[in-house]
Amino acid sequence: MDNLTHTLIGLAAGEGMARCTRARQGGLADPARRTTLLALGVIGGNLPDADLLWSMQVFTGDSVDYLVDHRGHTHTLVACVALAGLMLLATLAILRWRGQRFRAPDAGLLGAMALLAVMLHLGMDALNEYGVHPFWPWDNRWYYGDSVFIVEPLFWLATAPLYFSLRTRVARILLALVITVGCIAVLAFHRFGVVWWTLPALALLLLFAGRRLSPRAASLVAISLLSAVVGVFSAARAVVTRRVNVLAAEQFPGATTLDLVLSPAPAHPLCWEVMLLQREGGTYLARMGQLSLLQGKADAEAGGPCARSIGAEATAPLEALQIPSRDGMRWASQFSMDAIELARLAASNCDTRRLASFLRAPFAAMTGEGWILGDLRFDREPGVGFAETLIDPASPAKCARSVPWAAPRGDLGFH
Repeated sequence: MDNLTHTLIGLAAGEGMARCTRARQGGLADPARRTTLLALGVIGGNLPDADLLWSMQVFTGDSVDYLVDHRGHTHTLVACVALAGLMLLATLAILRWRGQRFRAPDAGLLGAMALLAVMLHLGMDALNEYGVHPFWPWDNRWYYGDSVFIVEPLFWLATAPLYFSLRTRVARILLALVITVGCIAVLAFHRFGVVWWTLPALALLLLFAGRRLSPRAASLVAISLLSAVVGVFSAARAVVTRRVNVLAAEQFPGATTLDLVLSPAPAHPLCWEVMLLQREGGTYLARMGQLSLLQGKADAEAGGPCARSIGAEATAPLEALQIPSRDGMRWASQFSMDAIELARLAASNCDTRRLASFLRAPFAAMTGEGWILGDLRFDREPGVGFAETLIDPASPAKCARSVPWAAPRGDLGFH
């Protein structure tokens, strides 16, 4: 999930905690208490992404480092508890330094807020197709929510009721900009369709409601809306999963399904990108398309609002699928390769083995420069890009350090 969303969710959580609890006599004064809870929510909501300090390729020059290290150790339950503890200790030290009086119940509340903030970060990151491995060191497998697009503007709009609860003009201006950008982004993505103009209208309605609500009620409305967004997308994902599995059994009866990768369109829980990873004998296949929960056969064949990204340029050599649309599912293309050869390429040197610990939908393509190994989830341009590496024959066979994450495609022989 993007850091703006993490910030807004931390803000909503901090505001809700401040408004739904009371200051205790002789303890932390209410203004300082609310400010501290908001700070913990916002900072804690972003703290697990501290791994960007060493995983960003701007520092290392290596995109594989980013893929392996981001959402790594700081995105585990053990690390989140430790980060919350450190944040609490730092907060209490700052309060003492500023001469603020607080009691044990105040410290307990701040500790709960710190833990909630970092856990919300982990939970939100678990909702999309990128994945997390929260149970390390006991379980080093990746877990994927496949429920929410990695940048979901509906989360931004859901915080509109908080606008009049914010005390400073700068904070209000920033939130207004976020809501405006969210509306414009959704409208642009969906080609300014008439139905999508309801979102700006809804945002204005939420702002109006927030002005009339008490701060406590406004925070609860925002939290309820954020939860509703997650609930709606999660419910839609369950329906999509069942439908695709039924269609896969009927349309590809000789294949064994390895994985189903799903991602909804932004602000559109009825429109999903589908990637079906299968194996037929010794061949690995990745079949890609889009599913609309409302479209009929004629609409799907004509394109419709769910067909925007189909046909984008890619590095992987894709072949078109000529399968009639059915139940809103339109298969567009597929990648196929000998499974043993793909596993051999993934184990050919240190770089490829490190990358294999991330690859969920792997592919390999021969180019003029040599073999490229990558992930179909992020293959949006020709040539080496994000989640792709050029296999260098001169790269060392052994790695200086091992990668702790289990390769998602162990079922293809990846290690």
